[in-house]
This record gives sequence, C-alpha cells and structure tokens, in this order.
Amino acid sequence: MPSERPPVTRTHVITGSFGSGKTTAIRWLMARKPADELWVVILNEFTDAGIDALSVAQAALGNYDVRLVAGGCLCCVGEMEFGKQLRDILRNFKPARILIEPSGAGHAADIVDTLALYESQKALELTSIICLVDPQDAGRILAKRPPNEWSQIQSADALLLSKPDLASDAERQDFERIAAEQYPEKSYLGSCSHGELPAEALRSFERTPRFSPAAPPETVAAPASTGFDLNGFAAIETQMQALGHWAVQWQLPPELEFARSILEPRLTWLLESGHGWLRRMKGVFRTGVGPSWLVQSLRGQLLQEDSAYRRDSRIEIVLSAAPTPEYLESWRSLLRDAVNPTRARGTSR
Repeated sequence: MPSERPPVTRTHVITGSFGSGKTTAIRWLMARKPADELWVVILNEFTDAGIDALSVAQAALGNYDVRLVAGGCLCCVGEMEFGKQLRDILRNFKPARILIEPSGAGHAADIVDTLALYESQKALELTSIICLVDPQDAGRILAKRPPNEWSQIQSADALLLSKPDLASDAERQDFERIAAEQYPEKSYLGSCSHGELPAEALRSFERTPRFSPAAPPETVAAPASTGFDLNGFAAIETQMQALGHWAVQWQLPPELEFARSILEPRLTWLLESGHGWLRRMKGVFRTGVGPSWLVQSLRGQLLQEDSAYRRDSRIEIVLSAAPTPEYLESWRSLLRDAVNPTRARGTSR
C-alpha cells in the first residue's frame, strides 16, 4: 500500500512593531507546544546578537529548533538567508509547525508572498498571519500610517491589541479605528495579554469573501455565489441582501493582475453613474510587482492608496436597491477589460 502523505507544516507569521510583544507570544506558544512535535522558530532580529533566540529557546518545551536571520527585514536584507533557512527546514526537518517573527521594521507583505509560493507547491500551509498592536503605538500608527507597520496590519488575518491591561480608553478607540479602516476586513479581532494568543488567532483561516453589512441571522438571506469566466480564469460573484441593502462581491483569481490605467477612469464613471443608489464601493487589486491598489468610494468620489494585501484581488459594492442585470454586467465588463493579459502569474493562492 502507498504510504500516507505526511501532514503539511502549519506556518504562522507573528508580526507587529518594535515592543509589541511578538517574542513574548512566541515564548508562550513554545512553552505549551506538544513535547513530541518538532516546531521551528525563525526570528528576524535587527542585529545578530541573538537575544530573542536565546529567550525563545529557554521557554521551549520538547523538540524544537530556533533559527536567527539577522538584518532589518526578512525580505530585504535577509531575503536570501530566509529562503535558504526555509528550504532547509522544509526539506530536511518537515516540522509540525513553523513560527516566523519578522523584525519590527519589516514589511510583512513580501514575507507572505514568499510563503504563499511554498503553499501553492503544497510544501506548507500558511495557517494564520497575526499582527500585534501595542496600545501606545496605536495613535501614532493611525495618524501617520508608517509603511512598514501599516503593511503588517494590512497583511494580517488576525489583529490583536497587545497589553490590553495597559490600554487607555483612547488607545482602545484608536485600535478599533485602525481595524475599521481595513479592507478586506480582518477575520479576527481580539487581544493578547502577557503573550497569550487566543486560539481563534491560530486557527486556519479560509480567507473567503465576507460582507460588511451586519444583521441578525434571521434578517439575512443566504448569500448566493456563482462562478463566471474572467479571461480564462474562474472568478466568483456573490450576492447578498440584508437590512434593506444589496451587496455584491467579486472575488478574483490571484493569478491575475489588473491595469490601474483602465480601472481608475471606469471606476470613476461607475461611481458617478450610480451615485444615487451606490452606497459604498471597496476593492483591492493586484497590479504588478509591489503593493496592491486599494480603492474605495467617499461621497461619489474615488479614493485610492497602496495596500499590502496581496493574496487575491476583490471588489464589493453595497446598494440601496436591487441591482439590475445591466448594472451588474457593467461591473463584470470592467473587470474583464482591466485584466492585464501579459501579467498572469503562477498560482499563489
């Protein structure tokens, strides 16, 4: 009989700014791991002093390995070393879990892209991406949106307020405002006290389409999803009705990239033409190497900025009346026309 395929290595990225509690959280996990499972920790420290590595090793229970990648960012200064370490770990050790702590100065999106490539090859499972926000940093991050810290937040599945016992009411409100500005919305919001990560932040995230309108279950019709062809790739259109509003979301294949030069004028026109009943539009598109393109509507105007969200492209609209077939087709047509035919990438989920 053929041997069973070994379980895929579950991988967690725990990110956040300097002092947000990342190492404390990893120490908490390592002290509670099953003693008979091999877990590997990859730490990205600014220097090669290895203080965090020693700290994690002291807390570890049972079988473990701790790797140090020195440098400012795993996918900048330490890119080659990170890739080398990851290949060695997966090829020669096949651990049950890998925990990755990027430097507080790191851009998480590039790390996620690297792991997604390994995931597409069935070498690992990118189980969860967790970002810790120190309450003392929340106001500064909200006001200034530093690229590296905003990237960490945008890339995360789970967004956690660390040291909640030290947070003031104003700092909690800043954290909530940061969370409210994210698109796609975070899969899990919570807190991390003394390094204790909630189980919900460590589960395997599906990363499926979600709608923002909230309503009690009895008032929400079941979402209806259908597939449609997008230049030879399978896209998903989902419609939902709740609380007198209609929502439509298109989840687009991660293999495709889109042209801003086509999207921007067409989106502007659609916002102007639907101003009376289009209540909201939000979207994020992969447009090539580097950041994705985040767009949203505000009083009929198109707002845009770079985004670190890189797993797929998607767009949703919320309407005050049921959309007509012609109106929906105009959005589908936009998506078909905006696909960059020369930029279909290898599958990275």
